[in-house]
Amino acid sequence: MKVRGLGRLKAKWAKLRGQLMPGPMVLLYHRVAHLPQDPHLLAVTPEHFEEHLLALCRHCRLVSLSELAESLGNRTGAGVALTFDDGYADNAETAMPLLEKHNCPATFYLASGLVGSAREYLQDDLERLVLLAPDCPEELRLTVGGQHYLWGMRSRNPEHKDALTAGGCSMTSEKDPTPRHRAHREIHALLRRASPSERERGLEQLRRQCGDPGPARSTHRAMSWDQARHMAACELAGLGAHTVNHPYLSVLPLAEQRTEILESKRTLEEHIGRPVASFAYPYGTRQSYSAETVGLLKELGFSNACSNFRDRIGRLTDMFQIPRFVVRDWNGDEFLRQIRKGRL
Repeated sequence: MKVRGLGRLKAKWAKLRGQLMPGPMVLLYHRVAHLPQDPHLLAVTPEHFEEHLLALCRHCRLVSLSELAESLGNRTGAGVALTFDDGYADNAETAMPLLEKHNCPATFYLASGLVGSAREYLQDDLERLVLLAPDCPEELRLTVGGQHYLWGMRSRNPEHKDALTAGGCSMTSEKDPTPRHRAHREIHALLRRASPSERERGLEQLRRQCGDPGPARSTHRAMSWDQARHMAACELAGLGAHTVNHPYLSVLPLAEQRTEILESKRTLEEHIGRPVASFAYPYGTRQSYSAETVGLLKELGFSNACSNFRDRIGRLTDMFQIPRFVVRDWNGDEFLRQIRKGRL
């Protein structure tokens, strides 16, 4: 009887442990920061991020992305890996100290053309130019890919002015609270699929109409090369390539894709002084890159690449299309709930 009782107890514990510990999983973050508004839902507050780390340390085995990829290749895959896309300065200033505090590894994918620059990322530029510009015209005109677009920006509702700086509205909202929000969402959809040169022409059209907001805000800048080198020197941090200009790769000719990928790899390696073997597709949806893109990565010497869609991770996972679970600004309890829910 005692043996049977012990067996039932072990089975119950194994079931509970399985509920608490997810299978192989890669988490995707972008920013760790306090922001007055976050329309693209890219930021997790430092307080919540630390709660995430504590929850992971209690319930999971944290591994680096390279270790997880290697274990999957050996059919022994387990653990959770943390990744960050884009290369915001707060990755170095806020996320990295917390990762070191809790001894958690992470991989950071940098868009090399933005590192050390005075520019903001596309989504942040559009926030300033369309949502927050004080002198935005009543009509906004844009030509992209030979097509002409027009948005009426005027609102007769006095509450709309407050909605522009409200923190609760995001790109995932079912309704656009103001004409500016609608224009912001639709222009972002247009420009994210444009080539880097066409995207810049579109932004220049907006600057002429809304006023040039100037260099990157201190809260929205990319990290410097000194910060990237400091991170590369830390054993807990891995650095990967994320193209030069963060384009939607599938819309580019293969030669331009090669340039974006290869120059990103070369530039990173020159600055940090070590090989770069991991890549993350900008935007990372199945539509944002192609089979030819995957072939380029293999040809150029990468060992793995991360996408941005959910899927089961296991021994049959394509190492050049590793799925990731996007993390939002959840508290620790909600984070654990979402992690368990995200087990496919």
